[in-house]
Amino acid sequence: MAAPRVDRAGHRGGIGLGTFVVLSETPRRGSGQRTPHAPATARASGGALGSLGHIIGHSAPFRQALEKARVLADRDVPVLLQGETGVGKEVFARALHVGGPRQHGPFVALNCGGLPRDLLASELFGYVEGAFSGARRTGRIGRIEAAHGGTLFLDEIGEMPLELQPSLLRVLEDGEVYPLGENRPRTVAFRLVVACNRDLRAEVAAGRFRMDLFYRVSVTSLVIPALRERQEDIPALVEHFSRDVARRHGMSVPRFEPEVLRAFAHYAWPGNVRELRNVVEGLVLMAAGERVTVADLPAEFAASIVVGTPTHGAPGPVPVTGLEAVERDAIRAAILTYHGNLTQVARALRIAKSTLYLKIEKYALDHVLRTVRPIGR
Repeated sequence: MAAPRVDRAGHRGGIGLGTFVVLSETPRRGSGQRTPHAPATARASGGALGSLGHIIGHSAPFRQALEKARVLADRDVPVLLQGETGVGKEVFARALHVGGPRQHGPFVALNCGGLPRDLLASELFGYVEGAFSGARRTGRIGRIEAAHGGTLFLDEIGEMPLELQPSLLRVLEDGEVYPLGENRPRTVAFRLVVACNRDLRAEVAAGRFRMDLFYRVSVTSLVIPALRERQEDIPALVEHFSRDVARRHGMSVPRFEPEVLRAFAHYAWPGNVRELRNVVEGLVLMAAGERVTVADLPAEFAASIVVGTPTHGAPGPVPVTGLEAVERDAIRAAILTYHGNLTQVARALRIAKSTLYLKIEKYALDHVLRTVRPIGR
């Protein structure tokens, strides 16, 4: 019996840092089904250079990341993508796939964070009819098997429950997957790309991630720089995002005034490129005329801008005195973004709430809380 059609829409949490063309093979006429091992076609002219050449960024740190990605694209080995939330790890993962030797196979993505253990297990490994109460009568193919012949991208792999990690390791070691409720293995071959915004070595030391799995998924690694480390790329990113928003909404492209770009250059961007994209989209949609000025900036955004001295009237690096200044600005921006809800702030910054209180006191950010919190809250 043929396996059911696989939904390969992929993970939707990535950010549009660039563009590459994907041409899918026209399905054959017939039953409308395909076996789980029949890969779809994905092409990109120019190989690794073509797939990565459309990612926007010319700063030195970003060029270094792109050059390493070009080398890794041709190597059919696991890649660990590291970087803060919002830097564009899935964009790099897709480019590695399209520029790699398995570009004719499917790109299948799964975010390991936020899913209960049982649901994550069924998503990863799939299941057969009758595997558990409520299972589909036809069973369901897992993401691992769906990625056969192509690339499997596991985002936030550091969030994978410890009890599931041995099963994933067995798949990577043996090239076989056992769907839930199945006694016979199914052969799989795919390229693995994983991403994490945590220090996986620290997770191993803390006993939350298996050491053997860590070495298996981090054969090669690539660090994607945060936006504050590549601020000279901001004008090009702003132009790209504003044109994209205008095209999608049938609007003219407004001009971002130099003062706005200078303000962007003095902001810590705790949400990185994803945050920049969202800010630009809001500004374009709400623009009253053909220009976006400092007066158009959201109040909470403008209030968290780090004041500095621009160089020659052009966007320049954030004038911080060290990493503590960056941390202070990230906390201040998060407090404003979540309107003083410290539970959400701590979750977004991935720190304990008790630690957040200490840092608010350390950086004297109580006045920021008072500006966003209603009285009595």
